Amino acid sequence: MKLKICGLQTLHDIDCVNKGAVDYAGFVFTPHRQRISVETARILKSALNPQIPSVGVFIDESYDFIRDIVDEGLIDLVQFHGDAEYSMPCPTIKAFRMQTQADIKPTNCDFVLFDSFSKNTRGSTGGMFNWRLIEGYRGKPFFLAGGIDISNITQAMAFNPYCIDISSGVEDNGEKSFEKIMEVAHECKIW
Repeated sequence: MKLKICGLQTLHDIDCVNKGAVDYAGFVFTPHRQRISVETARILKSALNPQIPSVGVFIDESYDFIRDIVDEGLIDLVQFHGDAEYSMPCPTIKAFRMQTQADIKPTNCDFVLFDSFSKNTRGSTGGMFNWRLIEGYRGKPFFLAGGIDISNITQAMAFNPYCIDISSGVEDNGEKSFEKIMEVAHECKIW
């Protein structure tokens, strides 16, 4: 099973994912505590193992802003939160904030991502949602996010996602932990 570590902000974080041999690295370009600038993304991408695709996370940013980041080669996939969804020259992911099964909408994206809902933010919350809402989902390959860490990753993998998506679940005091990344990576690889 694939593993995405999201919310990378520092060279320390990049070192952790490079050593942890994860499958995707996530950069947040939208208002969020883990937001990075385009300049920071350049530094992080240059240090990222070229075998690890980078995913850019956006909430209703403009087509031109996203496309410029894609064209510069800073990201290999685009993850759309919010209402905006554009055709891009790379794979795309549409995020759904789950409260009910009706939150799963049609999309032209290549993948979907199921995440928790919060009234206070339109992006990732770090909290869990009722994973039974996606039980029986047979649509596009999906990323499962929202409150996943070593204590519940086995239960998350039982829903057979294409990829487990973790951010705060592998952090200590807001910084990525190599040990925690290795723990979840080990679980994904033996699944």
